[in-house]
Amino acid sequence: MFKRMKGIYTTWTLQDLALCIIAVVFCSTQGSVMTSNQDVELGGNVTLRCTLLQQPNIYQVTWKKQKNGNDENIATYEKDIGSSVLKYKDRITFIFWSPQDTAIHLSNVSTEDNGCYQCAFFLFPIGPVIGKPCLSVYDDLKTSTDYTISDNHLRASCLATGFPRPNISWFPSGGEKKEMDITNPNGTLSVISNIFISKSNVEQGLTCHIFHRGKIISIEVLGKEIDHTKKSFPVVPVVLALILVILVIVVGVCCWRRQRKKHRDVLEKGFCCM
Repeated sequence: MFKRMKGIYTTWTLQDLALCIIAVVFCSTQGSVMTSNQDVELGGNVTLRCTLLQQPNIYQVTWKKQKNGNDENIATYEKDIGSSVLKYKDRITFIFWSPQDTAIHLSNVSTEDNGCYQCAFFLFPIGPVIGKPCLSVYDDLKTSTDYTISDNHLRASCLATGFPRPNISWFPSGGEKKEMDITNPNGTLSVISNIFISKSNVEQGLTCHIFHRGKIISIEVLGKEIDHTKKSFPVVPVVLALILVILVIVVGVCCWRRQRKKHRDVLEKGFCCM
């Protein structure tokens, strides 16, 4: 009975040991893919690279990207077939130095290329070893501001266009605020923030703060001394006043010329009588 139990104990120990060895090899291989994240400006070119530090038996390599919640196959290598690009053949080149060292080169990068990719090395008999290089696409900010003052209230707007989406805040933060997002044809985002605030709350000025890619850009929309000249200008009264001034000048000139002519005629008659 003891020997039987001992045999069972020994058998299970060997099985557990084998499973542990496989698990250790698998776990150590999971962390052996070298990758690096990349930043690229919209419309530029970039290369994402994956290098497997170990050299086991590789029979397949694939590149994927998550799009709309699904993994999209971009490029693949199979030991018996070779390498091929499956998507975006006009913009993506599959670089294959060796089964352990591959990359994809993206040209004319768009906002849709932003995100993390997956390179998977399929090893025998372990399975896939995965690396996840990420690509951050950006576009420099373009900003503008404007404001008007009427009825002791200030209405100001701050526009920021870029990628990824800019965030806008105001100081002081009181008043009524509205924000609108616009997606441009090239994928960049325009954020328009409007604020309607009492003039008494911005005696110390009004500033638009734009947060983008870890940086803060502060734009002084209104200085400490409020510019009262930037108001809704009454166009019609001004035009009527100008017309009136011109008419007065014309009438005055006509009267002056008529008076001068009469004076000249009087002098001529007096000269003739002499």
